[in-house]
Amino acid sequence: MKTKLIILTAIVSLVIVIYVSFLSRPPVLIITDVSFIPLYGEDRARIESTIASIQLLRPVKAVMIADDVGADIVQYAVSDASLKPYCVIFPLRFAEAARIYKGSNPGVPVVILEGRYTENANPASFALESGSNNDYFLFRTDISADFYLAAQAAIAIDDGKNGRVAVFTEPAISSIAREAVLSVINEMENPLITTFYTSFTQYSQNSETSCIIIAGTGNEFLENRSTVPVILFSWLDPQLMPFNVVLMLNDSPFAQVTEIVKMAAARHYYGRIRSKPVVLQGADIEKEILQKIKKIR
Repeated sequence: MKTKLIILTAIVSLVIVIYVSFLSRPPVLIITDVSFIPLYGEDRARIESTIASIQLLRPVKAVMIADDVGADIVQYAVSDASLKPYCVIFPLRFAEAARIYKGSNPGVPVVILEGRYTENANPASFALESGSNNDYFLFRTDISADFYLAAQAAIAIDDGKNGRVAVFTEPAISSIAREAVLSVINEMENPLITTFYTSFTQYSQNSETSCIIIAGTGNEFLENRSTVPVILFSWLDPQLMPFNVVLMLNDSPFAQVTEIVKMAAARHYYGRIRSKPVVLQGADIEKEILQKIKKIR
């Protein structure tokens, strides 16, 4: 009995030491709007932060900022969360706050996360593509990889019916989307007929459509109560989605934080990160097809 007590005490002590050591490590901070969290899902954000904390072996914390707060005030919120964080992740909308923070904290790695729809020249890029400015890390969503995955999922959903695929995209990324999707579709023995749109007004419904891909435009389709399966590029809480959304591609900071920190630690100052695929169970699709989609990489 005494031996068991000694062993149990040693285990508990070790767990406490590890936990205290974990908490004492500089955290990763994710800057986000207060309004973002309810739309993303509080539990979802908390779970993903916990998973990332375990993967990175350091705390990952969200720093929630009021929507109308000035860039200079953001600095106080960041400092309250940690005086010397491991790194701070700023979504593009907080670019000016990132500039101010970096100026006051030159030793802290600052990440600018541009997202999906900024492929064209953008002043918030801080000229990082040229490699001449290593003050910031600039990461974007890997649009090509995301559309490649979406096309593979569309083929799985079609399941040999040889139907049609409609792809809605923002004009800025339409060429990238087309190239990535067709590189997959055209490899088929009988390629699916694929049509691309940059506006919902261009779309005319076809009874043979087997899948819709929506990335930034075409969200009006979700209001039609259609039964056509949808692949949606979005970070919104899956619980808010219509039943026909089968797959979501999430490029939020919470979904990408582990990869962001690893790339920054490796001193990659510019890079692209894939979205996190989330397969939904609500659509009337066979489980075997859903399993195929889950295995796509």
